[in-house]
Amino acid sequence: MSQPEDAICNGITFAWKRPSSWVGPLTTWLRPRFRDDWSELLRPGSERDICCDDDAWLDLLDTVVAGDPESLLHDLADVLSRTTLRTFHGTRTHDAGSFFEAGLKVHDRVEMTKGLTMLVEENDELTALRGDRLSKAIEQIDNRTDDGRLHVVADDAFFLDHAAHYLIYGSEWIMAVLGPEGRRFLRSNGAPTLLEIDLPLRMVHPGSRYEFARVLAREWVRLTCNETDWTSPIDFAFCLAVDIPPSCIVGHAHPTELSDPLEGGRPYRSAVSTCLHCLRDHS
Repeated sequence: MSQPEDAICNGITFAWKRPSSWVGPLTTWLRPRFRDDWSELLRPGSERDICCDDDAWLDLLDTVVAGDPESLLHDLADVLSRTTLRTFHGTRTHDAGSFFEAGLKVHDRVEMTKGLTMLVEENDELTALRGDRLSKAIEQIDNRTDDGRLHVVADDAFFLDHAAHYLIYGSEWIMAVLGPEGRRFLRSNGAPTLLEIDLPLRMVHPGSRYEFARVLAREWVRLTCNETDWTSPIDFAFCLAVDIPPSCIVGHAHPTELSDPLEGGRPYRSAVSTCLHCLRDHS
Protein backbone atom coordinates (compact mmCIF):
# COMPACT_ATOMS: atom_id res chain seq x y z
CA MET A 1 0.00 0.00 0.00
CA SER A 2 1.84 3.10 -1.20
CA GLN A 3 -0.60 5.41 -2.91
CA PRO A 4 0.26 9.12 -3.29
CA GLU A 5 -2.59 10.30 -1.11
CA ASP A 6 -1.19 8.30 1.83
CA ALA A 7 1.23 11.17 2.34
CA ILE A 8 -1.75 13.20 3.59
CA CYS A 9 -1.73 11.17 6.80
CA ASN A 10 2.03 11.04 7.28
CA GLY A 11 3.13 12.86 10.37
CA ILE A 12 -0.19 14.41 11.37
CA THR A 13 -1.04 14.86 15.04
CA PHE A 14 -4.73 14.60 15.77
CA ALA A 15 -7.18 14.39 18.66
CA TRP A 16 -10.37 12.34 18.83
CA LYS A 17 -12.38 15.28 20.20
CA ARG A 18 -11.20 17.65 17.45
CA PRO A 19 -12.74 16.29 14.24
CA SER A 20 -11.16 19.16 12.32
CA SER A 21 -7.77 17.58 13.02
CA TRP A 22 -8.57 14.25 11.33
CA VAL A 23 -11.81 14.19 9.33
CA GLY A 24 -10.33 16.13 6.38
CA PRO A 25 -7.14 14.04 6.05
CA LEU A 26 -9.11 10.82 6.49
CA THR A 27 -11.65 11.88 3.84
CA THR A 28 -8.79 12.58 1.42
CA TRP A 29 -7.33 9.14 2.12
CA LEU A 30 -10.69 7.34 1.81
CA ARG A 31 -12.08 9.03 -1.32
CA PRO A 32 -9.99 7.09 -3.92
CA ARG A 33 -11.11 3.84 -2.27
CA PHE A 34 -14.83 4.63 -2.64
CA ARG A 35 -17.43 4.24 -5.35
CA ASP A 36 -18.09 7.37 -7.39
CA ASP A 37 -21.52 7.85 -5.82
CA TRP A 38 -20.30 7.47 -2.22
CA SER A 39 -21.42 10.93 -1.11
CA GLU A 40 -25.00 10.44 -2.31
CA LEU A 41 -25.19 7.01 -0.67
CA LEU A 42 -23.96 8.24 2.71
CA ARG A 43 -26.03 11.44 2.78
CA PRO A 44 -29.69 10.54 2.15
CA GLY A 45 -30.94 14.05 2.97
CA SER A 46 -32.02 13.31 6.53
CA GLU A 47 -30.22 12.39 9.73
CA ARG A 48 -29.70 8.69 10.28
CA ASP A 49 -31.13 7.56 13.62
CA ILE A 50 -28.33 5.18 14.61
CA CYS A 51 -26.65 5.07 18.02
CA CYS A 52 -23.22 6.67 17.88
CA ASP A 53 -21.38 3.50 18.94
CA ASP A 54 -23.38 1.12 16.70
CA ASP A 55 -21.36 -0.85 14.15
CA ALA A 56 -24.22 -0.22 11.72
CA TRP A 57 -22.14 2.82 10.73
CA LEU A 58 -19.47 0.43 9.47
CA ASP A 59 -22.13 -1.46 7.51
CA LEU A 60 -22.83 1.82 5.72
CA LEU A 61 -19.13 2.20 5.02
CA ASP A 62 -19.14 -1.24 3.40
CA THR A 63 -21.74 -0.06 0.87
CA VAL A 64 -19.46 2.63 -0.58
CA VAL A 65 -16.06 0.90 -0.54
CA ALA A 66 -14.98 -0.05 -4.04
CA GLY A 67 -12.84 -2.97 -2.86
CA ASP A 68 -12.77 -5.18 0.21
CA PRO A 69 -13.97 -3.25 3.33
CA GLU A 70 -11.85 -5.37 5.68
CA SER A 71 -8.71 -4.68 3.65
CA LEU A 72 -9.50 -0.98 3.84
CA LEU A 73 -9.55 -1.11 7.65
CA HIS A 74 -6.24 -2.97 7.76
CA ASP A 75 -4.75 -0.40 5.38
CA LEU A 76 -6.05 2.39 7.61
CA ALA A 77 -4.43 0.75 10.64
CA ASP A 78 -1.15 0.74 8.73
CA VAL A 79 -1.50 4.43 7.83
CA LEU A 80 -2.24 5.26 11.47
CA SER A 81 1.20 3.93 12.41
CA ARG A 82 2.57 7.09 10.80
CA THR A 83 0.41 9.46 12.84
CA THR A 84 0.36 10.78 16.42
CA LEU A 85 -2.75 10.76 18.61
CA ARG A 86 -3.44 12.94 21.65
CA THR A 87 -4.04 10.53 24.52
CA PHE A 88 -4.45 10.77 28.29
CA HIS A 89 -3.31 9.06 31.47
CA GLY A 90 -4.68 9.55 34.96
CA THR A 91 -2.59 9.57 38.12
CA ARG A 92 -2.18 11.34 41.44
CA THR A 93 1.06 13.13 42.19
CA HIS A 94 2.71 15.97 44.10
CA ASP A 95 4.82 16.89 41.09
CA ALA A 96 3.80 16.34 37.46
CA GLY A 97 7.27 17.56 36.51
CA SER A 98 8.60 14.04 37.10
CA PHE A 99 6.71 12.89 34.00
CA PHE A 100 8.04 15.75 31.88
CA GLU A 101 11.56 14.75 32.96
CA ALA A 102 11.36 10.94 32.95
CA GLY A 103 8.31 10.11 30.85
CA LEU A 104 5.67 7.56 31.77
CA LYS A 105 6.97 4.16 32.86
CA VAL A 106 5.40 0.74 32.52
CA HIS A 107 4.28 -0.92 35.74
CA ASP A 108 7.35 -2.35 37.46
CA ARG A 109 6.28 -4.38 40.49
CA VAL A 110 9.73 -4.29 42.10
CA GLU A 111 10.00 -0.50 41.84
CA MET A 112 6.36 -0.06 42.83
CA THR A 113 6.95 -2.15 45.97
CA LYS A 114 9.96 -0.03 46.91
CA GLY A 115 7.96 3.16 46.41
CA LEU A 116 5.01 1.85 48.41
CA THR A 117 7.24 0.77 51.29
CA MET A 118 8.80 4.22 51.39
CA LEU A 119 5.36 5.85 51.30
CA VAL A 120 4.20 3.83 54.30
CA GLU A 121 7.41 4.49 56.26
CA GLU A 122 7.32 8.25 55.64
CA ASN A 123 3.68 8.93 56.51
CA ASP A 124 2.36 8.55 60.05
CA GLU A 125 -1.19 8.20 58.74
CA LEU A 126 -0.13 4.74 57.49
CA THR A 127 1.57 3.59 60.70
CA ALA A 128 -0.85 0.68 61.11
CA LEU A 129 0.28 -0.74 57.77
CA ARG A 130 3.98 -0.90 58.57
CA GLY A 131 6.03 -4.08 58.97
CA ASP A 132 4.55 -7.53 58.44
CA ARG A 133 1.09 -6.20 57.69
CA LEU A 134 2.30 -4.44 54.54
CA SER A 135 4.31 -7.47 53.42
CA LYS A 136 1.30 -9.74 53.85
CA ALA A 137 -0.95 -7.28 51.99
CA ILE A 138 1.50 -7.22 49.08
CA GLU A 139 1.61 -11.03 48.98
CA GLN A 140 -2.19 -11.19 48.88
CA ILE A 141 -2.40 -8.91 45.86
CA ASP A 142 -0.73 -11.35 43.50
CA ASN A 143 -2.30 -10.03 40.30
CA ARG A 144 0.49 -9.21 37.84
CA THR A 145 -1.73 -8.39 34.88
CA ASP A 146 -0.32 -4.87 34.63
CA ASP A 147 3.33 -5.77 35.16
CA GLY A 148 5.35 -4.40 32.24
CA ARG A 149 2.39 -2.46 30.86
CA LEU A 150 0.85 0.97 30.94
CA HIS A 151 -2.44 2.33 29.65
CA VAL A 152 -3.50 5.55 27.97
CA VAL A 153 -6.94 6.51 26.68
CA ALA A 154 -8.13 8.28 23.54
CA ASP A 155 -10.97 10.25 25.17
CA ASP A 156 -10.43 12.14 28.40
CA ALA A 157 -14.15 12.84 28.87
CA PHE A 158 -15.14 9.19 29.11
CA PHE A 159 -12.10 8.51 31.28
CA LEU A 160 -12.97 11.28 33.75
CA ASP A 161 -16.61 10.27 33.89
CA HIS A 162 -16.10 6.54 34.38
CA ALA A 163 -12.53 5.85 35.56
CA ALA A 164 -11.67 8.84 37.72
CA HIS A 165 -10.39 6.60 40.53
CA TYR A 166 -6.94 6.75 38.92
CA LEU A 167 -6.88 10.50 39.58
CA ILE A 168 -8.52 10.29 43.00
CA TYR A 169 -6.32 7.51 44.40
CA GLY A 170 -3.45 6.95 41.96
CA SER A 171 -2.11 3.45 41.28
CA GLU A 172 -4.78 0.77 41.29
CA TRP A 173 -2.29 -1.75 42.68
CA ILE A 174 -1.21 0.50 45.57
CA MET A 175 -4.85 1.24 46.30
CA ALA A 176 -5.61 -2.50 46.46
CA VAL A 177 -2.65 -3.22 48.75
CA LEU A 178 -3.43 -0.40 51.21
CA GLY A 179 -7.13 -1.21 51.35
CA PRO A 180 -9.88 1.10 52.69
CA GLU A 181 -7.66 2.58 55.43
CA GLY A 182 -4.98 3.57 52.98
CA ARG A 183 -7.50 4.76 50.43
CA ARG A 184 -8.49 7.64 52.70
CA PHE A 185 -4.85 8.69 52.79
CA LEU A 186 -4.32 8.33 49.03
CA ARG A 187 -7.20 10.61 48.10
CA SER A 188 -5.73 13.43 50.16
CA ASN A 189 -2.09 12.95 49.16
CA GLY A 190 -0.98 14.89 46.07
CA ALA A 191 -3.24 16.28 43.34
CA PRO A 192 -5.50 14.54 40.84
CA THR A 193 -3.54 14.73 37.59
CA LEU A 194 -4.49 14.18 33.97
CA LEU A 195 -1.47 13.84 31.70
CA GLU A 196 -1.75 14.82 28.04
CA ILE A 197 0.34 12.58 25.80
CA ASP A 198 1.00 12.85 22.07
CA LEU A 199 1.38 9.15 21.36
CA PRO A 200 3.05 8.02 18.10
CA LEU A 201 0.75 5.20 17.05
CA ARG A 202 3.72 3.16 15.81
CA MET A 203 4.22 2.40 19.53
CA VAL A 204 0.85 0.65 19.66
CA HIS A 205 0.36 -3.07 19.03
CA PRO A 206 -0.96 -3.65 15.47
CA GLY A 207 -4.07 -5.35 16.86
CA SER A 208 -4.97 -2.31 18.97
CA ARG A 209 -4.23 -0.01 16.05
CA TYR A 210 -6.65 -2.05 13.90
CA GLU A 211 -9.37 -1.81 16.57
CA PHE A 212 -8.84 1.93 16.76
CA ALA A 213 -9.02 2.14 12.95
CA ARG A 214 -12.48 0.55 13.17
CA VAL A 215 -13.59 3.07 15.80
CA LEU A 216 -12.19 5.98 13.81
CA ALA A 217 -13.82 4.80 10.58
CA ARG A 218 -17.14 4.30 12.36
CA GLU A 219 -17.04 7.83 13.74
CA TRP A 220 -16.02 9.24 10.34
CA VAL A 221 -19.12 7.67 8.77
CA ARG A 222 -21.39 9.07 11.49
CA LEU A 223 -19.94 12.57 11.17
CA THR A 224 -20.16 12.41 7.38
CA CYS A 225 -23.68 11.01 7.22
CA ASN A 226 -25.23 13.33 9.79
CA GLU A 227 -22.96 16.30 9.05
CA THR A 228 -22.51 17.02 12.75
CA ASP A 229 -19.49 18.47 14.50
CA TRP A 230 -19.73 16.73 17.88
CA THR A 231 -17.75 13.58 18.53
CA SER A 232 -19.18 10.66 20.43
CA PRO A 233 -17.49 9.60 23.69
CA ILE A 234 -15.46 6.41 23.40
CA ASP A 235 -14.08 3.99 25.95
CA PHE A 236 -10.84 3.15 24.14
CA ALA A 237 -7.56 2.39 25.88
CA PHE A 238 -4.18 1.54 24.42
CA CYS A 239 -2.10 -0.98 26.37
CA LEU A 240 1.61 -0.36 25.84
CA ALA A 241 4.54 -2.59 26.69
CA VAL A 242 7.11 0.20 26.44
CA ASP A 243 7.80 3.40 28.36
CA ILE A 244 6.50 6.66 26.92
CA PRO A 245 9.41 9.12 26.55
CA PRO A 246 9.23 12.57 28.14
CA SER A 247 9.08 14.23 24.71
CA CYS A 248 5.57 12.79 24.31
CA ILE A 249 4.25 14.36 27.54
CA VAL A 250 2.82 17.64 26.29
CA GLY A 251 0.60 18.91 29.09
CA HIS A 252 -1.23 18.21 32.31
CA ALA A 253 -4.29 19.35 34.23
CA HIS A 254 -5.66 18.96 37.75
CA PRO A 255 -9.42 18.33 37.62
CA THR A 256 -11.02 19.16 40.96
CA GLU A 257 -14.56 17.81 40.51
CA LEU A 258 -14.77 14.10 39.81
CA SER A 259 -17.13 11.19 40.25
CA ASP A 260 -15.70 8.40 42.39
CA PRO A 261 -16.58 4.99 40.89
CA LEU A 262 -15.35 3.25 44.07
CA GLU A 263 -17.93 5.17 46.10
CA GLY A 264 -20.90 4.49 43.87
CA GLY A 265 -20.28 7.57 41.74
CA ARG A 266 -20.29 9.92 44.72
CA PRO A 267 -18.99 13.41 43.80
CA TYR A 268 -15.40 14.02 44.82
CA ARG A 269 -13.99 17.52 45.14
CA SER A 270 -10.26 18.01 45.47
CA ALA A 271 -8.96 20.83 47.62
CA VAL A 272 -5.74 20.81 45.58
CA SER A 273 -5.64 22.16 42.03
CA THR A 274 -1.89 22.65 41.54
CA CYS A 275 1.31 20.66 41.92
CA LEU A 276 4.97 21.60 42.35
CA HIS A 277 5.39 21.69 38.58
CA CYS A 278 2.58 24.26 38.31
CA LEU A 279 4.22 26.41 40.95
CA ARG A 280 7.59 26.26 39.20
CA ASP A 281 5.96 27.25 35.90
CA HIS A 282 4.47 30.36 37.50
CA SER A 283 7.48 31.37 39.58
